[in-house]
Amino acid sequence: MPLASLLVGIAMLVFGRRLFWIFVAGTGFAVAAYATVEWLGALSDVWVIAIACAAGVAGALLALLAQRLAVSLAGFLAGAYLGNAIAGAVPLDMPLWIPVVIGGILGTLVLAFLLDWALIAMSSLLGAAMIAQSTPLVRPWPSVIFVLLVITGLAIQARQFVRRKSKPAPKAEKK
Repeated sequence: MPLASLLVGIAMLVFGRRLFWIFVAGTGFAVAAYATVEWLGALSDVWVIAIACAAGVAGALLALLAQRLAVSLAGFLAGAYLGNAIAGAVPLDMPLWIPVVIGGILGTLVLAFLLDWALIAMSSLLGAAMIAQSTPLVRPWPSVIFVLLVITGLAIQARQFVRRKSKPAPKAEKK
């Protein structure tokens, strides 16, 4: 399972905004993998990966067919996943569902209003979280890796985005 999370995390870290469907599919994969382990318990890694991949494919299809709905759903799920990750890293004196729901709502709102930059930020955060959580290292190294990967993902995707925005649109041929 760590290898699958590592690969999905890398794809999201590098291509999350540029290939929007990767962000939605990766978010579906991450949330389904986490929910499967938490709710269904001791399934084999093969079953967890199969369920997570099915959710990822469903997310990718949703992204290709209904972009607005996919943005809202992926924003909520990514925010919820990050809220859960933060609650696990920082001891909070509240039920787990509160940071999860707050994260989901914030994720939806941020993606709705700042689509491109929010995709860059959220895919970098989620990709970095997936990679850092799949490392077998002890604290504080996963946190250090997370911060470095977030910075790397933001830099790579922002550079791709700015470079693409600064290119002039191709001119139509005159006949």
